[in-house]
This record gives sequence, structure tokens and C-alpha cells, in this order.
Amino acid sequence: MTKQLGRAWRLGRDLVGVLRGLARTLAWAFRAPVARPALALLEGAPCTRLGTPSNYRVRAYNPCSVPRSLRVLVVGWVDGTPDARFQLEWDAILEPGAVSERWIRTDWRGAASTVDRSPGDAPIWNAGDRIGRWHIEARLAERTVPTLQISGALVG
Repeated sequence: MTKQLGRAWRLGRDLVGVLRGLARTLAWAFRAPVARPALALLEGAPCTRLGTPSNYRVRAYNPCSVPRSLRVLVVGWVDGTPDARFQLEWDAILEPGAVSERWIRTDWRGAASTVDRSPGDAPIWNAGDRIGRWHIEARLAERTVPTLQISGALVG
């Protein structure tokens, strides 16, 4: 009899734990999502020629119901080539539901700049031998995660 009471006690305790976990899960599933500004897009051509200007687009979005100020940080580098590294940052004030787009232009020799509107079509060139791999990482200054990252081939 005492053995059965011990089992019933443990079963009741486990059942309370399961119900508590289920309640927390339901509360998490049905609460309103936290809206905060974020980076929505980072894109560019997957293959780039060294010395030829390449364009990459970064888009920030404000889903909040109030205007928000953002600082966007973008870092680019080529594996094994410290001289090709660049870092850009800019501030944007986004109205509720607004989007801000910037284009990054770099030749992968260390020079980079931001442009407010699309720089147009990229120059046409023939791909040569692959000489390395480029990387770009974008994030908001207020938070360290999440970051957007893209990579591609660098040809000579």
C-alpha cells in the first residue's frame, strides 16, 4: 500500500510539471510577437572580379508602430587578404512600416562606399580563375545577433 502511495505521489508531481510546461508553451505561442527593427535583406552576385566594382544591397525594416533610429554596420573581407577589408556604417530613421535600402559598392581592394539608390547593372566580364572567397556581414549596432552574411567567389 505504501508503495502505491509513493507511485501516486510521483505521478501527481509529474502531472503538475507537465501541465505547467503546457501552460508556458501556450502562453508563448499566443502572445504578441515583439516587434523591433531588423535587417531584412543582404544580397549580391555570387561571383566577383577583383578590381571591378561590385554592388551589394542591404535592406533594413521597421515593423514597429513608432519611428525608430537604426545604425547599420557592414563588414567585408577576402580570405587571406587583410588589405581588402572594409567597414561601413550609417544611420537611418525609419517611420513605422518603412524600409531603408542602401547599396554597397566595393572593388575588393579595400575601397568601399554606400549609395542611396541602385547603381544599375553590373559590368559584364568573363570569369577567370578563382583566386579567393569574399564575405560580407551586416548587423544592427544595437544588437550583436542576428547578423546577415553572404559569401562568394573572387575571380582574377
